[in-house]
Amino acid sequence: MGEVFSKESLIQAIRQRTENYYHVHGLCCSEAILFVVNKGLGGGLSDDMARRLGAGFCGGMGGGEGVCGALSGAVAALGLILGPGQRYALPKAKMRRAAKQLHDSFLNALRSTSCLELSAPFVGDRKARMKSCQGITGLGAEICARIILDFRPALANGADFDFLNRRENKVQAVIQKMGTFF
Repeated sequence: MGEVFSKESLIQAIRQRTENYYHVHGLCCSEAILFVVNKGLGGGLSDDMARRLGAGFCGGMGGGEGVCGALSGAVAALGLILGPGQRYALPKAKMRRAAKQLHDSFLNALRSTSCLELSAPFVGDRKARMKSCQGITGLGAEICARIILDFRPALANGADFDFLNRRENKVQAVIQKMGTFF
């Protein structure tokens, strides 16, 4: 922690760690984004709280297939880092512009913000859908991180690169979960 890295390497580390966390820990898109951005950029939430905060956005708002959970989680993470009361808070008008920029970038990249539309090509193929969602989750984290660092580049100086550069496998994730019970 505390090392200085390039903006682009930090953005890619956030994306890759989010995709890894989504895959190996069985988190949904919004949970993974909130967890990684919070921990990687010092959002101040406990690990448990970050995951719980993202839980309701999964599957397009609780499985309702509305707004993609990756977009919702990314907007929540943006607010966590740049919202009112934070050290790096943006004024409300700039915060709204940042959220709109995130939304528009996501829409431009994927041509939809709907969980239903984004997952439609994978109906009946859970494995393919999960792989697609993993990439969408990474994209949401990447766009979020890019906007955060565009507004507040100094945040890169305090990023937790030890956490962000770690990659786990499913066995390690199970061992971590078991450790929370003992």
